[in-house]
Amino acid sequence: MSAWRDLREGVRQAILLQDRVERLAEGVKQIEQATRDHERRLVRIETMIEIAQQQRRLE
Repeated sequence: MSAWRDLREGVRQAILLQDRVERLAEGVKQIEQATRDHERRLVRIETMIEIAQQQRRLE
């Protein structure tokens, strides 16, 4: 019976591991999206600063 118990425990562990990997992958996707959003916002802020600096030079 020990072999069956070991096999069952191994399968159980594999299923739990797969679930954790799937949850981590989803978390990575969310972080990736947030990073893209932050990058876009940063580019807009940089552009605003550059425009303001150019306007000051023209004055």
